[in-house]
Parts: sequence; structure tokens; C-alpha cells
Amino acid sequence: MFDSVVLDIAIGLIFVFLATSLAITAGNELLASLFKWRAKDLAAGLRLLVGKEDGAGQASQPDITRALYQHPLLRGLHGDAATGGDSKAPSYIPPRMFAMALLDIALRPADGTGQLVAGNIAEMRAQIETKRGELGNRVTDTLLTFVNHVEVDARAGVDKLGRLQRDVEAWFNAGMGRVSEVYRRRAQLWSSLLAIFFVAALNLDAIRITRSLANDPVLRASLIAQATEAVKQEDPSARLTQAATPPAEDPNKALPTPPAETAPSATAGALRQLQTDISTINQLGIPVGWEDNPPQPGVWWWVNKVLGLLLTGLAASLGAPFWFDVLKKVSSLRAAGRMPPPPDTSNAPRDQPGPA
Repeated sequence: MFDSVVLDIAIGLIFVFLATSLAITAGNELLASLFKWRAKDLAAGLRLLVGKEDGAGQASQPDITRALYQHPLLRGLHGDAATGGDSKAPSYIPPRMFAMALLDIALRPADGTGQLVAGNIAEMRAQIETKRGELGNRVTDTLLTFVNHVEVDARAGVDKLGRLQRDVEAWFNAGMGRVSEVYRRRAQLWSSLLAIFFVAALNLDAIRITRSLANDPVLRASLIAQATEAVKQEDPSARLTQAATPPAEDPNKALPTPPAETAPSATAGALRQLQTDISTINQLGIPVGWEDNPPQPGVWWWVNKVLGLLLTGLAASLGAPFWFDVLKKVSSLRAAGRMPPPPDTSNAPRDQPGPA
């Protein structure tokens, strides 16, 4: 019995960490949408890849980021075709679209008319050289290197333009890998800061929550039921609203899960998702807020409170995917630990002795 209670408390606490992590993720998405981090990071990474470098001797190099953004293949990815600035820049560019746009700029004649120069290697190399002033030394030399690779691949019937496009896609993906790493580090930093803010604002004290779970079997059972529903989802992106939906007679306790948002309404969608996740935490039945737990005099109370808040904040900053995986494993352990009920032998026939 003791082991079962301890396991139930652990599942309930893990479920609280998961719900808090989802709220932090929603807050991070809201900040990313408000400040356009993805679009700005993509534009900065693109300039680093094809535009000007930071450093001496590069001031004369052209920045073709604007030309790429205004290319018909990429223009539809952002709202304002007349500008190539960060404010209207796309937050994602498919590698294939980037490669096709860059090669169209590099291999199309200077007057912008006619077919791409892609008949043979010599013509492709000469056409790229004529665009050096427009493309810049870095992009020109990179494309010429790719053309040399195509020339080395002398297999009969090789698709020269297709091979060149695949090399440009790989080059773009490598550059965007650095952009993703920058975004990931920023997101991790803000997740830690948001964890501190949410935990302190809602008074999500891990020690206090653990005591409530240990003393309230109804609360434990409620969280176990919600956790069981949550682990049936394939991933935490499905959120916990289905598991934490209040009874039909009290529909005002939760906000509905917002539908998938289009780009113009991404900020509003992120805000509604944050409201939903905070509402979900309030519905769990755990002690939340400072009204019934005001600060008390005494050093020990503050030590205990700060420790409990830090535990919740550090745990929630690990991220929803981490706690979702932990919840699935611990829930499986709990299900596997159940003893099967004894068989009903009240009506079973008794063995008859054989003949002597």
C-alpha cells in the first residue's frame, strides 16, 4: 500500500510538472511571435550565408537577401512583397525554394529574360562569373565550387541543374543549422526565466503540492485519472485540456483549445494557448496561489518556500517532452505493478479422483 501511494504521488507531481512545462512553452511561443524571433534569426542567418560578413574587408560585398526575399518563389512566404526587411520576412524557407530562387538569380541572363543557362558546365560557370558583382565573392565562389563538383561527376545522363540544386540545398541546410542552434539557446534561456516567473506568480511549490497529494486521496485519484488520459496522446502537443476538462455543468472553468492559427493570428493563438494552459493548471485541484498561503514570519518558512519553488521551476524548465516521457514510463510501471485479481473458484468444478 505504501509503495502504491508513493507511486501515485510521483505520478501526480510529474503531471503537475508537465502542465507547468506546457504553460512555459506557450509563453515562449508568445514571446517568439511578439518579437518575431524566428523571422529575425532566419534573416540574420541568411545574411551570414549569402550577404555581408561582420569584419574588415567585407563592406563592399553585396547583400542579396533582399533579392531573394523579393523573388517570386519566396515572395509568397511573407506578407509584403515590396520589402525584404525583418518585419515582413518569413519565419521559414523551404530549402528547395531557396535553392531554386538562388539558382534562378545566378543562372538567368542579366536582362531577366530567357531560359536558365544550364546547358553545359562551361556555360553555367561563365554565367555565374558574370553575376559576381551582383552575387558577391562568397556566393559566386560557392556556386562555382558546386559547379566543379557537378563537372567531376561525369556519369552519363547526370542532371546537372538537379545536382547543383541539391548541393545548394545542403549548403542552405548547414547554414540554417547554426540558426536553429541560436534559436534553441535563446528559447532555453527564456524557458528558465519564464519558469521562475510562472512558479513564483502561481506559487507552485513542489513541497506543498507533495504534501497535498500525500494527504488527499481524492486529489491523487483525480490527477492519476488525468495523467492516464494524457499518456494516451502521442505527444505533449495535444495538451492536457481533454484530460483536465471540467464537468459539463461547469463549462466556464476552462478555455477551449484554440484551433491551428495562420501566420497573421499567430500571436493571438499563442496568447489563447497560454491562457488555456494556465487555466488547466488552476483546474488540477492542487494548491495554487498565495491567497491561502501568505508569507509567514520565520526563516524556516522562507527556506522551505524558496526550495519548493526552485524545485518546481527547475523541473518545469526541463521541458514538456521530457516530463511526458517520464510520465509514460512511470504510468507504465504503475500499471505493470498491479496484481491481477484472484480467480473466482466459487462455481468451478472440483477435480474428481480417477478410478482406483
